[in-house]
Amino acid sequence: MVYADSLLLLVHNNPAMKDYEKLEALANISKGDILFATNEYNGAYQYYYLGKLAAEKSLDACTYSEYSYRLGMVMYKKASYTEAAVYFKQAFSESSTCKEQFSDFYRRQELLNNTALSYKKSGNNDSALLYYNNALDFINSQETIYPDKKLLFEIARGVIYGNLAQVYAADDYATAETMFKKSIGINSKPGHDINDALLTQLHLAHLYMDNRKPDSLYSTLQEIKTGLDTIKNQEAGTDWNQLMWKYYDAKKDVPNAYLYLGKYNGLKDSGFASNKKLDETDVNSQMKNLEAEYQMNLLKKDNKLNQFYFIVSTVLFVMAGIILLLIYYNWIKSKRNVLALTSLNNKINKQKEQLEDTLGELENRNKEKDRILGIVAHDLRNPIAAISSLITILEEENDYPEEQQQILGLMQNACTNSIELINEILEFAINDSSRDDMPLEMVDINIIAGNCVKMMRFRAAEKKQKLQLFLSDSPEIIKANPAKIWRVLSNLITNAVKFSPSGAVIKIVIEHSGDKVQLSVQDKGIGIPDSIKNKIFDTHTEAKRPGTQGERPFGLGLSICKQIVETYKGNIWFETTAASGTIFYISLPKQHGMVNAD
Repeated sequence: MVYADSLLLLVHNNPAMKDYEKLEALANISKGDILFATNEYNGAYQYYYLGKLAAEKSLDACTYSEYSYRLGMVMYKKASYTEAAVYFKQAFSESSTCKEQFSDFYRRQELLNNTALSYKKSGNNDSALLYYNNALDFINSQETIYPDKKLLFEIARGVIYGNLAQVYAADDYATAETMFKKSIGINSKPGHDINDALLTQLHLAHLYMDNRKPDSLYSTLQEIKTGLDTIKNQEAGTDWNQLMWKYYDAKKDVPNAYLYLGKYNGLKDSGFASNKKLDETDVNSQMKNLEAEYQMNLLKKDNKLNQFYFIVSTVLFVMAGIILLLIYYNWIKSKRNVLALTSLNNKINKQKEQLEDTLGELENRNKEKDRILGIVAHDLRNPIAAISSLITILEEENDYPEEQQQILGLMQNACTNSIELINEILEFAINDSSRDDMPLEMVDINIIAGNCVKMMRFRAAEKKQKLQLFLSDSPEIIKANPAKIWRVLSNLITNAVKFSPSGAVIKIVIEHSGDKVQLSVQDKGIGIPDSIKNKIFDTHTEAKRPGTQGERPFGLGLSICKQIVETYKGNIWFETTAASGTIFYISLPKQHGMVNAD
């Protein structure tokens, strides 16, 4: 807020600066964004509107549509759904001039979906159905243009199917049930919007409750409970406890009904402050007042600007003579410096040629390193993997004495550790090289974390450990390669499993922190001694210790994590004590994502 106020003050105090209107529009929208983020919607609306007036004079229609979009979001948050629909439709029309980029397409389908959602909230179901179907047609018409974004197209369709089902729920049970299940079937898949699938299951449960389908209701509630164990969502938990209470109340099961009623009331009371209804405002009156105030300010600025121009002209005339004298003096001085600079330039050119030769040699050695690594991957990893498979066959097809079974187990562990070490070396070498040709995407770190935890549960289960995942309430969008972020999280969870005792609970938390998203992995393990704290991120570190069950360390995982995180301009650090274990933190810059208004 301090920086936004300073930006506004700087712009208003310098009306003669270049691109004044553009900077004024930027300053107002920046202040509006901060007020919107702190739920001060009246103030946000005022600054968005002032930014829109300034943007009309200086910005193209594509950029201008962002102001209409934000005004629509304010109206939606204030439950003025009819006005919100008008702004969303206006933003969709203005954004038609945007370049054909995927981000622009994704915003436009969001605007159609938000328009439909606003009509649904205002009770205009016919218009809601029209715009939901328009959104689906728009998505289908663009899918062939972006074949590498198939996953995001599926997620978007899944969200719209769930929204359509809410419209049909009022008078078409069969269609609503089909749409709900279709949406859940899409977004409950790995890598999809699992949080949306959970919320859609709750809407389906309400449909069963309203239509007196107790068996289907109970089955759906049990599926929701499984999702809530992984995805922590207070609003969804409140809704689930309410449905459980009503289910047992209808079954005349008083003890269970009373139990869930108590839980529901507790969660409802804790969230009351954040869910209370916002005050209504007279939007049209406020717009007229703001426009009149803006025109008055323009007149005052014009008068001050004329005075400013007169003073500046006088000062410039006086200084012109001084400037001419300085130019003449510098010209004489520069002639003396040219000879010296020419000599220095010749030396620099020679040094540049030497550096180019050195860089060429380094590049050749780097290629040779890649060739050697290819030989390692082919000549070492594949034979060891084959040996591991043969040991597995021997263990399954023969009944060996216990001593021989233990020997086979040791051989299997040796193969597994050797393959893992080779993979770590290859991964380290790839990340250590100067090239990075893996594509970057706008990805939700919630989705990556959810998928990673699902896969790592099996590894934790081998030590009877439990992974608990706490996702952010909203999408946390970063620009990165998903495979590399998955690699970082996988390494941190693997270490937590390795250094935690049997039966331990490991927590993975995603949360937003200003303009960054923070991820933490907390274990209750053996901690990190003071003697090696400063060495664990080093390449080929000596800070290696066996796991709680003798797992073999390689000393490369955390070095790889640090390289990947810093590549994306993030930070990685940890907190540890011998008594309470270790928490590793990752902080990455957050991007502006395209998320649904609901």
